[in-house]
Amino acid sequence: MSVETEGRPAASTERPESDVERNHATDERDASLHVCMLLADTYPDDIRVRKEAEALLAGGHRVTLLCSGRDGQPARETVAGIDIVRVGSDGGPVSTLVRAGDVACNLLTVIRPRWVRTLDELLDESDVDALHVHDLPLVRTAFVARRRHGVRVVADLHENFPEAVRQWRRPYSTVDTLKRPGLLVGRLCRPIRRLKRLEKRCVTRADHVVTVVEEAREHYLVDCGAIAKHVTVVGNTVERAAFADAEADSKIVADLPDDAFVVTYVGGFGAHRGLDATVEAVAAMDESTNVHLLLVGSGGGPYEERLRALARKYGVDDRVTFTGWVDFERVPGVVAASDVCLVPHASTPHTETTVPHKLFQYMATGTPVVTSDVAPLARIVSKTDAGRTFAAGDGASLGVVLSELARNPEACRRLGENGRRAVETTYNWERDGERLCRMYERLCE
Repeated sequence: MSVETEGRPAASTERPESDVERNHATDERDASLHVCMLLADTYPDDIRVRKEAEALLAGGHRVTLLCSGRDGQPARETVAGIDIVRVGSDGGPVSTLVRAGDVACNLLTVIRPRWVRTLDELLDESDVDALHVHDLPLVRTAFVARRRHGVRVVADLHENFPEAVRQWRRPYSTVDTLKRPGLLVGRLCRPIRRLKRLEKRCVTRADHVVTVVEEAREHYLVDCGAIAKHVTVVGNTVERAAFADAEADSKIVADLPDDAFVVTYVGGFGAHRGLDATVEAVAAMDESTNVHLLLVGSGGGPYEERLRALARKYGVDDRVTFTGWVDFERVPGVVAASDVCLVPHASTPHTETTVPHKLFQYMATGTPVVTSDVAPLARIVSKTDAGRTFAAGDGASLGVVLSELARNPEACRRLGENGRRAVETTYNWERDGERLCRMYERLCE
């Protein structure tokens, strides 16, 4: 089937529609939008992408998702109403030379030729109102499609990408970098200063920018020159149903010491996440508090080994549990099994302009939160009175806060109730999903 005709209905012998039926169908089409999302990763691995797609579908709009594919995945399928098109899952051979050319072009121009070709096919065969681009590396690719097809481009910038890259690279020394060709090429072809220039160009040239927190919006306005009416905050808030009535995970509880005051972190490991301070806090606390630290996640590589070594150094490895990777379906139960949950981010230009899903997931279960004092976290915790903050990177400061909470169950109860109430009234995905739909309706008027 040719690209030009694929997906179009064949001629039909059924009775023609009446004028009333035809006009009603036209009105429905006019009232809805077709949004094509671009995601460099595979799907459904990204929580935010799934939530946004579902919100648009619930708002009566059509969603197509162009994403990367893995071997064995179909090139096209519809999942939960989302029309998925995968780059790299076409089942045909792609020569090494073509792949090398695509990679070289992407490194030099931040444009992905295979994605451009696939977008051309999609936009030729279907009317699309907007391209919703998930994060900075794909925005210039979308701009090519806008130039060719006149489609709007919405840049959904989940985080301060240049500063995130700086943090990802930080653990690797010069020697480590020289041993890893991918890291070396990335540093040479995409230094941080180039990524910052790219960010400014994309933010000012996109038809609209979506970000996750007010501090990030301020960054795009002040540092990148965006226009205020062109930047909308759609938070990383929580779908309440998955967390509000969660019951404690029995396996986690069974593996913990009796009567422990359980302090939990859930997520990826990395130096910018401030996990060193959590181990140092346990070491600084009196053993009578019976605090047990639960580090749920993985992905730290050398950093995780550093944390384990730190626990051994301070002699608290029996009070720190590394669970390894836990499927997302179990996360609500893990949080519900905890007395306090942590977001201990180190203070960096990256963490000062983002807020993770986990903060609102913790709050939705009624668990008090303890966060570092980076700006977005401190603002939300102070406003909601859902927990306590400590000086970022200061394990002793965190230890004092945890000790106070471990000795005051009434305060924990009150803070947890405040957090749950804040999620019910303000920090929930129902509100942010509606905000996303309203943004699109205004954009496409």
